[in-house]
Amino acid sequence: MQIKGAYVYNNGFDKDSFIELVMHYRDGDGDIGLDPGDTAPPFNNGGWAFYNLKIWMWEKVNGQWIKPINLLANPPDTLNFHERIPRITPTGRAKWIEGDLSVKIPAEPYGLKPDTVKLQVMLMDRKLQSSGWLESEELLLKH
Repeated sequence: MQIKGAYVYNNGFDKDSFIELVMHYRDGDGDIGLDPGDTAPPFNNGGWAFYNLKIWMWEKVNGQWIKPINLLANPPDTLNFHERIPRITPTGRAKWIEGDLSVKIPAEPYGLKPDTVKLQVMLMDRKLQSSGWLESEELLLKH
């Protein structure tokens, strides 16, 4: 997987409303994505592989990168935008797949107003092979 870009979209009133993260994936055996019935560990709710697309937001504060805390979570937790991507395995004999994934992330998540952010992302297939962690460039946000 590779990050094609992270794009900031303005709401038309000189404030940013969301970030679009666009990623390109390629998989030779087509085992990307999970079915709703994929709930056995480690794909169970609360399991470490429940989300197969993991996205963390990092904020630059006083020159240091930190993971912001979502105070609205119970209990408060670091801010993430993890997704459970559904199965996209093609039918037929050829399983090779390639394409783009796009995720929209709010510019003011849970009331936070970070000035400078970057996104860290990883995609994992059903065999638990991952793309490794990839990072976007720094993004400057207007609030």
